[in-house]
Amino acid sequence: MPIAVLLITDRPEQSVKLERLLSLWGPCDVVDLHRPMKGGQAPSRLLVSDVDLSNRGAVEAVRDRLAEHRRKGMPLLCLLRDRSARLATQANAIGASAILPADLPTKALLDEIGRILDPGGMRPMQRQFMAASAAVADLLTAASEGGPLPVTAVEGSVEAINRAADDRDLGAWLDMVWNHDDATYQHCLLVAGLAAAFAHALGFPESARKLVTSAAVLHDIGKARVPLAILHKSGKLTVEEFEILREHPQTGYEMLLRQGAFAREVVEAARSHHEYLDGSGYPQGLKANEIPDIVRMITICDIYAALIERRSYKAPMAPDEAFAVLVAMGPKLDADLLRAFRAVVLPG
Repeated sequence: MPIAVLLITDRPEQSVKLERLLSLWGPCDVVDLHRPMKGGQAPSRLLVSDVDLSNRGAVEAVRDRLAEHRRKGMPLLCLLRDRSARLATQANAIGASAILPADLPTKALLDEIGRILDPGGMRPMQRQFMAASAAVADLLTAASEGGPLPVTAVEGSVEAINRAADDRDLGAWLDMVWNHDDATYQHCLLVAGLAAAFAHALGFPESARKLVTSAAVLHDIGKARVPLAILHKSGKLTVEEFEILREHPQTGYEMLLRQGAFAREVVEAARSHHEYLDGSGYPQGLKANEIPDIVRMITICDIYAALIERRSYKAPMAPDEAFAVLVAMGPKLDADLLRAFRAVVLPG
């Protein structure tokens, strides 16, 4: 798949969040300034420099790496760690189209990149998607680093996703999510968009919609502690890797419970979204009435999202085929909720 964004950095170990954000616009390739340049593909949309330009050697190295792309007129965004006029001059000298502080808040950074790539302005749904993506980025970064989860980020993402659901254009939301190249972000935003549309279709009041969408945003938060090599593996997981992955519901539950800032239904959804009504799920093997309605909704959205996700190694399942898989699961899922979900994903 052609890359959309090329990120050149002198701190690759710290660039995971930035890489994930840039993946909103398609596949992002990361180049370590301190390693030999490999003959990779040319980006189709944007060049980004996250390099300390106070070092003259680094400036020359960046200039050398960018030369071919700049000749083709590719826009270049320079992220500066020091807002001095000297570094701004260095950025301009290597051909920067735009200069931004490296510590710019996530949402502001996404908005500025959106303006660079789409000078005509974003549609309301796009703005809501960017706001949700920025919040999810902050959320997953905090979770992976072991810090407290940013409650305001969660609330911001829920508000943006629910307002997008108000537009009743699930297809537009899915199209934007599918463009995201990071598997974890894509799945989180898919499930959240589906859950928000589901709650809206069921006529839930605003408070209940916030609860459902919050549960969807946070349902897989435990995956932030799963090694990326396992999450992004394209082949079949080993038995050991699968066991590590299966720990994410309990991990997420403990993270949310420990912080004490989230509703009980949201915390339970993180632990129980892989439970089935017939008792065949995990981690507790819950049955029937032991599984709350919100969890049942998230489980349906979670499975459906996994089936329609786009990956480099697999084609997405068509909506009618994915829904047929849910129906074939029979007593594992709530039949009444599944019938209601059909109108959400297969309208008409």
